[in-house]
Amino acid sequence: MSESTVLGDIWAALGADVAIKREMPSLGGISAFVGTSSSDGNPVEIRGVSLANLSGGAPPLSEAALAARRVRHPNILPIIESGRSGETFYWISPSIDARTLRARLGRGGRIELKDSMTVLRDVSAALTHAHLHGVVHGGLTPDSILISGGSALITDLGVPEVFTALRRRSLTEMKTLDGSDPVRYATPEQARGGEPDARSDVYAWGIIAYELLSGRHPFAGRTTPSQMTAAHLDEEPAQITVGKSEIPSAVTRLIMRCLSKDPSKRPESAREILAVMTREMLVPPPAPKAGSGQKLVIALVVGFVFLVGIIAYLGMQR
Repeated sequence: MSESTVLGDIWAALGADVAIKREMPSLGGISAFVGTSSSDGNPVEIRGVSLANLSGGAPPLSEAALAARRVRHPNILPIIESGRSGETFYWISPSIDARTLRARLGRGGRIELKDSMTVLRDVSAALTHAHLHGVVHGGLTPDSILISGGSALITDLGVPEVFTALRRRSLTEMKTLDGSDPVRYATPEQARGGEPDARSDVYAWGIIAYELLSGRHPFAGRTTPSQMTAAHLDEEPAQITVGKSEIPSAVTRLIMRCLSKDPSKRPESAREILAVMTREMLVPPPAPKAGSGQKLVIALVVGFVFLVGIIAYLGMQR
């Protein structure tokens, strides 16, 4: 099904409720459009996916189930409406002045460590809140993280079945892997066909953190879904060390735990990630070395005595 058909289905569903203004680049099989709500004039984003592109057909997404997943948190951009129209499943979120983390990474250049830590903490805060309510993302990538006003928000929370189906479809296609493909952030168990859970989000957070802090995906260079899947299953990513000595060691250890092949060795939910990130961002500057304060006092005293001696000597020469 083409994007024009998806757009037609969305038009048929929303009618006069939303005025669609323009189309955005599609990501991983998901079409996106910007519009305006006719009721209040607020900007919205509409995402739609062809049911024909979902492996196994339509995912089990009842309105009641989706409503139960609509958690509220400052770091979550909520889904405010969803539904099915024709052969398209769609969902609507507020549109905000923001750019994706993918776009920021694509600009090149180093992202300051403080900014990177803030993004990773904010994402972990959003995931923690979702996990506490029994909701998983299941498709977290840099494209579903928005940077706005110095904070990060996650989008598309509550439709994990969509990402599972798209990921399974991607694995059956012979194609070149692009940056938005959900296979790049899939867990080993998802690569084997398993369903996402909180530890899936933990793994995806770990890949994004690795990519953000090291400047590259842990399995960079894999160009097809099958190559990327094999890396998720069998390859251990290199430690984050080169040129990044300022990254707190607790954070690098956490990232490598999140990337464990065995889900039982990862944090059980994002709650532990948030605890570590919060603690590390509140660590005060390193204390002076032992004895340095005493050495400073001694140096000041010696300098003072020396100055007094010079003044006394000059007085005797008069």
